[in-house]
Amino acid sequence: MNNYSDFFTREELLASISHAQFIPGQIGALGLFDTIGLTGTTLAIESTPDNDVAVATAVPRGSPPAPLSLEKRAVHTFTVSTYSKQMAILADEVLNVRAAGTSGAAEVITTRRDEAVAKLRRWADLQLEHLRVTCINSADNAFGNSPADQVVAFGTSDAAMRATIFEKIIQPMESALGGIPYTGLIGLCDDTYWKALISSKSVSETYLNWLAAAELRNLPAESGFLYGGVTWIRYRGTGTTVIESGKCKIVPQGVPGLLVQAFAPDDTLSSVGQGAMGQPYYLRAFDLDDDKGWRLSIQTHPVMVCTRPEAILTVDLS
Repeated sequence: MNNYSDFFTREELLASISHAQFIPGQIGALGLFDTIGLTGTTLAIESTPDNDVAVATAVPRGSPPAPLSLEKRAVHTFTVSTYSKQMAILADEVLNVRAAGTSGAAEVITTRRDEAVAKLRRWADLQLEHLRVTCINSADNAFGNSPADQVVAFGTSDAAMRATIFEKIIQPMESALGGIPYTGLIGLCDDTYWKALISSKSVSETYLNWLAAAELRNLPAESGFLYGGVTWIRYRGTGTTVIESGKCKIVPQGVPGLLVQAFAPDDTLSSVGQGAMGQPYYLRAFDLDDDKGWRLSIQTHPVMVCTRPEAILTVDLS
């Protein structure tokens, strides 16, 4: 197998993972998280309190001005975690095997390597999506706590439901952001919430019209539909990577630094040093003892943080 060591060099592995099928989760695809590369294992975020100002009362002409001061800043630190998986490519897997349309072991080894890399990549993508969902489901941290759940009643008239969305979602969101502009609101619904939403009398007509327009334009079902100033999306979860049951998470779009995913460098000499920035994936290969094959290992060192937990609103069915 040593004759095939060139297939497991750093360059070959990077090329292989770049060609692996990328299966992103919906939150990753929406781009809600800003990505940061770290030079160490700690993410430090400085919080700047809102410089609240208030209307003053008039004072006699010539009086000294009232004092106004800046609030002190604070730095919060978050430590990355490490997640890793490995797979082996053994000589016995290649022995007496030929790839379709080929006649040499080199093609078989390349195929097996790429299949292993693709599976490792799918695992890493799922792991990172799970951390994103967890961050949104449980946004509470050193920056504060998420607000209490809101309830938007279904089955009421269209006007009443839109007014409730404005009162219980849009106004609290604008207050939580403290004047910071945003480009839109995303509502990530679990299956239970989604079924109640689209079957409600006030929403169903809008949803059916959106479905018809989406089919004409070949738009994916995951793109969601706009109602009451919120783009409602069914989050297709799997296993424990799901939105809380019976709930919808409202997340503002276009707010820089609201949700952050930071990655530390790998724990190898080639991955650290001055100017080395962390990457989402680190893939390595190791020659097994006695020339039995190769072991592939993938690692990721992320931390996910919500810097304004009060801006992640939860809408409950009851």
